[in-house]
Amino acid sequence: MNRTISFSHVLEHFPCCWVSRKGRAAAFSLRKTPIDAEALLHTYRKNTLASLRRSRGDGRRSGLLFAAVVLCCTLLSSGPVFAQTFYASISGLVKDADGAVIPDVAVTVHENSTATDYKTVTNKSGAYRVSFLKPGSYTVRFERSGFAQYVTNAQNLVLNQELVVDTVLKPGATSEVVTVTGDSNTLNTVNAQIGGELSGQELVDLPETTGSKGANEFLITKTFAGASSTSQDYSNVNNLSLGGGRPVSNPIIIDGLPSNMGVDGTYGLIPTPDSTEELQVLTSPFSAQYGQTGGGAILTTTKSGTDKFHGSAFESYSSQALNARGYFTAPNAVIPAQSFNYFGGSLGGPVWIPRIFDGRKHRLYFFTDWENTLNNSASTLNTNVPTVEERSGDFSGPSALGGATPTVYDPNTTVVTNGKISRTAFKGNIIPTNRLDPVGMSILSFFPQPNCSYTVGAVTNNYCVNPVAHSSYLYNADRVDFNASDYDHIWAKFSRDGPTNQPVQFIPNAANTSAVNGWVDDHYEMSWSHIFSPRISNEARIGYVSEENFSRPQPAPAEIGLKGVPLTQFPSISTTQFASFGAGSYAKTRDGHIIVNDAVALQLGRHTLSIGGEVMRYAYSYYTPGVLSGSYGFTGTFSTANGQSGLGITDLELGLPASASISTTNTIFHENLNYFTGYIQDDYRLSEKLTINLGLRYEFDGPFSEKHNNMYTFNPNITDPTTNKLGGIQFAGYNGAPHSLIPNIYTGILPRAGFNYRLFRKTVVRGGYGIYQLPSIGFGTAGLTSASTVAVSFQSSNPGVTAPFQLSQGVPPYSPNADANGNPLIPTSLTKPSFSPTQLPQTAVLPYLQEWQFGVEHDLGHDWIAEVDYAGNHGVHLPISVPINQIQPSANCCFGLSTAQSLRPYPQFLTVTALKNGGATSYAAMYATLSHRWSNGVSVRAAYTWARSLDDVDGPSRANAVGVQNYYNLRAQWGTAMNNIPQRFSLSTVYAPPFGAGGKYLQNVPVLSQVIGHWKVSTVAQFQKGYPYFITQANQLGIFSGAQYVTKVGDPNISRGSRTVQKWFNTSAFALTPPNTLGNSPRAALYGPGQNVWDLSVMREIPLRERVVFALRVDAHNAFNHPQFSGLGTNISNANFGQVTGAQDPRSLLIVGRLRF
Repeated sequence: MNRTISFSHVLEHFPCCWVSRKGRAAAFSLRKTPIDAEALLHTYRKNTLASLRRSRGDGRRSGLLFAAVVLCCTLLSSGPVFAQTFYASISGLVKDADGAVIPDVAVTVHENSTATDYKTVTNKSGAYRVSFLKPGSYTVRFERSGFAQYVTNAQNLVLNQELVVDTVLKPGATSEVVTVTGDSNTLNTVNAQIGGELSGQELVDLPETTGSKGANEFLITKTFAGASSTSQDYSNVNNLSLGGGRPVSNPIIIDGLPSNMGVDGTYGLIPTPDSTEELQVLTSPFSAQYGQTGGGAILTTTKSGTDKFHGSAFESYSSQALNARGYFTAPNAVIPAQSFNYFGGSLGGPVWIPRIFDGRKHRLYFFTDWENTLNNSASTLNTNVPTVEERSGDFSGPSALGGATPTVYDPNTTVVTNGKISRTAFKGNIIPTNRLDPVGMSILSFFPQPNCSYTVGAVTNNYCVNPVAHSSYLYNADRVDFNASDYDHIWAKFSRDGPTNQPVQFIPNAANTSAVNGWVDDHYEMSWSHIFSPRISNEARIGYVSEENFSRPQPAPAEIGLKGVPLTQFPSISTTQFASFGAGSYAKTRDGHIIVNDAVALQLGRHTLSIGGEVMRYAYSYYTPGVLSGSYGFTGTFSTANGQSGLGITDLELGLPASASISTTNTIFHENLNYFTGYIQDDYRLSEKLTINLGLRYEFDGPFSEKHNNMYTFNPNITDPTTNKLGGIQFAGYNGAPHSLIPNIYTGILPRAGFNYRLFRKTVVRGGYGIYQLPSIGFGTAGLTSASTVAVSFQSSNPGVTAPFQLSQGVPPYSPNADANGNPLIPTSLTKPSFSPTQLPQTAVLPYLQEWQFGVEHDLGHDWIAEVDYAGNHGVHLPISVPINQIQPSANCCFGLSTAQSLRPYPQFLTVTALKNGGATSYAAMYATLSHRWSNGVSVRAAYTWARSLDDVDGPSRANAVGVQNYYNLRAQWGTAMNNIPQRFSLSTVYAPPFGAGGKYLQNVPVLSQVIGHWKVSTVAQFQKGYPYFITQANQLGIFSGAQYVTKVGDPNISRGSRTVQKWFNTSAFALTPPNTLGNSPRAALYGPGQNVWDLSVMREIPLRERVVFALRVDAHNAFNHPQFSGLGTNISNANFGQVTGAQDPRSLLIVGRLRF
């Protein structure tokens, strides 16, 4: 006896394995002969138990033992989690003509693209289920002795779909076959979730939403009901909101792995349309399989190879010549040159390896996709540089700045009399050669030479360049699928994307002020699915997701000669009157998480059980040392006298800096956290009309900690040792403080419930309720001691008289901010009073969201589906950021009061920012969707959303968050949320006119059929009410709050026909709030300009061979060039108050050529 036997016994009879994301099930060889169901059932049980009894010498059997160990470790470990099912399944009931269920029916699900079979057997309740199916077309075959075979063709599965295929078998011989076409009814009849999907071909056919990343398929998700952008930066996917959720609080799941980066929740890798099989948007995911969501989720699965080679090649081009002029761009303004090239290709198919995979079909497949985006844009720099004479110390001629050159004085002749400095001028205003500092002159040699003419006596620039900025955004995805046996399917993939931005060559040498920068997103993943028996299947997965951001300046050349500092980059040099130069800072950060999950699907009678779990170890490394070679300022103070203004360049030539700052934080910070989840979901098909969904999920979201205890928090309960006042800085691991300064939360018990009732044959009613734990977005790097600048500064002990050091002598010795082992020390700035610390969350309160929904879905026929849903949610204990060192408001206090600082709760500090789980939200919405899946040359999705979102404090992840007016009364903040979009309508369509060649009509008319045939037209149109705006004024409360709100005295709205860019709203509706008075205006005081955008695409396809098509198309973003106003003057004291201040997205054209085979 060994443990594998007991494990299989438990797995068969007491399923307790933890699971998470679903993948594909094992693949089987094609078999066309009738199947003996009883024999199949016996073989399943025999092979499954035998495989578990055999020795570890068999790699596949030992792998099963390893899977068991992984599952046990999953139950005992902790790490972060999303754990969503993202593949599809087919299930149903099999009955005879009298309505009695039929057990032991052999069910074969045939994947048409790879000729792969997935097999199971109905249980004693007549139920069956085949899990872990990828989107695509399937044929389902039912066989049992005494009954005729029943075959349904063209069952099209979409991502995350639970397709129900019920069957009635009639008596007959198994050689008799009844074949029917798959039911086109695409109603969701099994659960309460709201959402929709787009196929990879639809993503390709719709107008490209382009940018620095090429085609961004996640931006198209805003065409679904309940989806919107939380700001007018429509091209930024990090502004996406689903179901009223905060930005970056909705997970994006790619092949079962999250694309969200844990430190701030922003999205990493973005698949391209050519590599995507299908994309799905969920705005109400009620299954217990879903977690860490603030309102919805995006699921996507990548393409894999098939039994026929397929692929694509394309190129897209745009330039400033194809774009309309901006609304506020002057008619005679010169538009900088820019160009955009987006190109790539993909290939997939079977793998043929002699003597291994020759002659054995349906075993090994591959798919690869490579794409690149090139952006080139011109920029301009006009500035002042020293003349050729000045570069050699000769200041006797006219100044490069125009007019007479200031007198240059000898610092060695300094005399101080009664506090006044006098010096003797250099003869002829020329610095002698023997007085020129070699290091200073070496640095000066990297100044560019003048290349523009200038007028004597006029202030003019004499250095003019027009460099071109080059950036490249690469995307690569590779995937291999392997059908290892009749029971096992294994696949692995690697994806990478990210830009590399070349430095703009303002200065053509190592002193250039910019650096190579960008980021790299990586996804590594391997999945193994196995069928244990007709009612139990399993998938195990391991993956690694990371994002590395980098900035790499050129190293400084050794000939500079500067000693005492590492020349990791050219020093930062600033000189008064002339251009500053020097390389940018070096930086490298990496977000990364290792994920292990497992998923088990069980069919027990009419119960479909999903049991899952996942562990994730998240790590964030942070290395931003700043300028290790130093920053040096030259003001001319040592080469002038009698209070005159000097030239900074003369002090540089003399090697006399007025100040210097050397970064000393040459260490890497390592943050990490653990996250664990487990869930069980029961979808109980109570009858053919009613399905009940019950689930329970548990999540443990561990807090961040730093490897070397380099974290701090403000603690109001300890005494500050410097001032002996209550309230001080607590460091992790010091004086009894824990390793993590944020308490663990163990109360993540999250129930889910839903139902789906088939009211009529083509109408379903559905509803659901669930509780979701929200991610702690915005808390990632808070409290890192590296957040404070750690540098050593050199200042003159007698300003204006003696320099802190001379460049040729090198930088004086200093101590780096590290111990003998290289571990960083606590920055001294954090141990001093009068700075602004951060308080990490101090209470173990679970941030959660309650979500509910009720709706109706109706099949209108001919592939048209209509849906109407009411959705709502209420969030409590949400992450917020508030100023706790605010003075309690009172009459006549405290604007202009010199002693106000002493009245603060913690007067030894300035602003104390507290990160708390204390916010609240409320959301109510009505969604209406009319959709038509691609068929007969038409695909349509029309979605309307009416919504109202309320909250009290903006989340930490929101850009330009509105400050809190009174921390002591957060309830007064409650009102319309700053991301509220009351009404939104979107339309996406793809239409192939049925005329000419390839169409239904006029297909055989000579010449004409070729002219009018093979056309496609697509559009994405978006209309919405504007975004909320906050009216600002100078803060005259004097209590150190986040803001002082204005006073609302009227209605800010004016009629639509009366609005102009000079007056968009009624400015008289607001008045300045007096000092020491709280304003009454809400945060969302008014709505700004709305959105009205039509994106159009016209495409002509040219068939080259039977399976080869070339397409030429033109995409037009904002085709009708409607002004997209993007800003309002909201400062009540500003001259532009009430005016439109900007516009974005004028019409732009994109030319695309694409080859598909």
